[in-house]
Formats: sequence, C-alpha cells, structure tokens
Amino acid sequence: MEVSPVYMQSDDSEQDRPAYPRVFPTGEARKSDHLKAGLCVDFPVSVVLPAGGTGERTGLQTPKQFCPFLGRPLISYTIESFERVSWIQTVVVVVAKENIGLMMDIIQRFLHKKVLVVPGGSTRHRSICNGVAALGEQRRPAAHKPKVVIIHDAVRPFVDEDFLHKIATAAKEQGAAGAIRPLVSTVIATTSEGYLDHSLERAKYRASEMPQGFTYDVICEAYQKCTESDFEFGTECLHLALQYCGTNAKLIDGPPTLWKVSVKTTCFRMVLILLTFLSWSFLVSLQDSEQWDRSASRVADIASALIRDRNPAFVGQLLQA
Repeated sequence: MEVSPVYMQSDDSEQDRPAYPRVFPTGEARKSDHLKAGLCVDFPVSVVLPAGGTGERTGLQTPKQFCPFLGRPLISYTIESFERVSWIQTVVVVVAKENIGLMMDIIQRFLHKKVLVVPGGSTRHRSICNGVAALGEQRRPAAHKPKVVIIHDAVRPFVDEDFLHKIATAAKEQGAAGAIRPLVSTVIATTSEGYLDHSLERAKYRASEMPQGFTYDVICEAYQKCTESDFEFGTECLHLALQYCGTNAKLIDGPPTLWKVSVKTTCFRMVLILLTFLSWSFLVSLQDSEQWDRSASRVADIASALIRDRNPAFVGQLLQA
C-alpha cells in the first residue's frame, strides 16, 4: 500500500516547548533518574495514533480528538505523553484528509517534535494500516523501520512510561501485547426475538484496551493478509495478529489511568475525567497560582455545563460521588 506522509516535525530541544498548558507529567517524570534509565529499551519503537474519527458518536461538530481543553486540543496532550518517552522515535498521527491542515497547525503551535502525519482511511483499521505502512516508507527523512509498533487511541491522554515499557518489551518477546481491564458490567447474549439467552461469567473475561504493541513484522503481515471485511468491520488488532500470524498476544493489566474520552452520553464519566485532568494539573501548578486558577475555573465551567444538560438523577449521582 502506497502512503504519502504529510508532515514531519524536526527534533529540536525540549527547552523550546511552550510552558503552558503542560498538565500531563507522565508517571516516570516524577521518578528518579536511575529508575528512568532502567526503562530504556535497546530496540526502536514507534507509535501509531489513529485519529481519523469524525465525532459522529459524540454528537459534536468538532471531532473529540481536536476538542480543546485548557486551550489545547486533546490530541496534543496524548502526543506529548509519548514524546516525553526518550526511547520512542516517531509518533505517526493518522487523520482524515480534511483535518490534515488542522493537525499540522497543532504540531506547529505546540512544537511537537516527533510527529509524522499520514492521511487516514475510511475505517479505523484502514487508518492504522496506513500508519503502519508509513513507518516502512524508506524515502521519509531518517527512516528506519521500528522493531515494535505501539497502537494507541488519540483520545487516551494518560500514558505512563512504565506501562508503555511493559507493552513494548512484551511485544518484542511475544510478537504482540495488549492492555486489559476488568469488566465493570455483566455481558449478556440475547435471542433473535430479543429475550435473554445467557450471560457471561464476568470473572473469566476482560475488556481489551489500548495501548497495544506488535513487532513491526507481525502487524504488517496481519494487515497484508486481512480481508475487506476485516478492514470494514474488524475492531481488534490483537485478533488480526492471532488470526493471520498465529501470534498469541501477552495480555497485561492496565492502570486505572487509561481513560478514553468516549460517547456524549457518558457525561458522568466525562466529569471524572475532568477531575482527573485537574488533579494532574495540580502536580505541575503548585508554583504557578495563576495557572492553577485558570485550570480550576475551566474545569468548573465544563462540569457545570455537563450537569445542566443532564437530569436531576445525574446531578444527584455526581454530588454523591
């Protein structure tokens, strides 16, 4: 598949980055230097962020990955979480063609250093495939194929280096690795007439999450072999690796910070995310009272707007929390 990368930002000094807003220190940023040194990897790792969604499920005019928070698009926070990791060489952001200009503006405005922008496809899997193919393009500047590719959601801004290290090393050893979380709801099967058929034993099942990691050869082969049906309706990269490469992924319990900004109806969860944003802001704002006041005011405004749009039961649930 021929993919034309659109934009590559040069790798300049971290000191040139804007100081505000910067509210997402990774877990490793708060740990000692000797521990961070122990997390270095001796193989090249790149990231693919599929960000071609249109915002249809959220009901928003602006795709959620480009929605601003504290004056900065959500996707910018996600990118920075990966750019802080020294052993990640490239972050491929796959966006719809009509949003390429917007993405380039974000890169320039917030001085992202490792980003390669690639046009997306008509589905999520087609976009991921385009991103993986771009990493193998030998004509792009300073190109060398990664050993491991990490696939992540553009709207999951909380990414800790220690967990990325677990995913990357497990992917190198096993061929594939992915984050999982316990199910929070019981999953049931229905009959064709709309009646209860059976329910799954929740303790035996897990929810598949991001990030997921693959050796480049495995994920590339999986997409080369998958069908049109996979491209149109498939939802799980780990399943493609198993089905077409025989690669059984190592599953790793993910941390509770793997928030994903999801559909518009999950307003209560959105408030929890906003409060988490505020907590992370506090960690880097202790010496900047004006920044803290701005952050608190903005979170309060958004939370109030969410409450106004919901029914009294939602307000009571929020107050109880």
